[in-house]
Amino acid sequence: MLPPTSAALLDASVGFHIEGRGRPVVLLHSSMGTKGQWRGLVERMRRSHRLIAIDLHGYGASPMPAAGQPFTLQHEVRLIESVLEVALLPGETFHLVGHSYGGAVALELAQKRPRRLLSLALYEPVAVHLLPPGHPGRVQMESVRDELQRCVDSGDALLGAQRFIDFWSGAGAFAQLPRHVQTHLAGLVPKTLLDFAAVLREASRADAYRGIGAPVCLFAGTTGPRPPRDVLDVLADVLPHVRRHRVEAGHMAPVTHSWLVNPVLECFIRGVDSSGALPTPRPSTA
Repeated sequence: MLPPTSAALLDASVGFHIEGRGRPVVLLHSSMGTKGQWRGLVERMRRSHRLIAIDLHGYGASPMPAAGQPFTLQHEVRLIESVLEVALLPGETFHLVGHSYGGAVALELAQKRPRRLLSLALYEPVAVHLLPPGHPGRVQMESVRDELQRCVDSGDALLGAQRFIDFWSGAGAFAQLPRHVQTHLAGLVPKTLLDFAAVLREASRADAYRGIGAPVCLFAGTTGPRPPRDVLDVLADVLPHVRRHRVEAGHMAPVTHSWLVNPVLECFIRGVDSSGALPTPRPSTA
């Protein structure tokens, strides 16, 4: 249920879906994904919560960011806030869930609005800006970005999409997709490059997130590339109220193994609700 009169204010240029009633849960998807990746969680929780799934810039029904200025995570945060301005009541608190690139964006939103945060759940966020220059995880992600850029520069976005999908989901994953899906993913490569740029130019360091005092659940898979799990190790050291969970799957588990991920997400969110815990930001020690 939306706040009164909000229906007339919704910005048709931003893709989002709201379903259910109760405490809000904001859902942010991975690169090359859309709000639709959360349809299973929406169906599972819509009787007790208000699910707000948002398309990030350049994905689903949301527009590409405006040209002419360097793209940053703050552009994504502003897009999300434009939805929350009409989807939430003034000052209303919310749960926040982010996967992969959406997890990196969720971190920035949580840092900006810690007192409105009921909880934060991150599945393998690619916030590699938290890793120091030269760290193997950061170097690996920079290498993936460089390979994607080379494919675009040579006019072969289809190969770029293949390299990107196979990096996260395993060799041969892209080849198993229908041709029309492959073509669609190739069209998303330019925005995916902007995702890399936004993360890698982000200046915030780990201590900047100490003020996130809400309960946090850090999810990781047991297979797939290591960099996001390195990020989770950094976050576990600085966030004040953390629990961790591992899923017997890979980086794309919220999509490919939602039956393993969604029950844990629901249990975490319901547990926070029943505890009555309020956000209590811890002062930064930086």
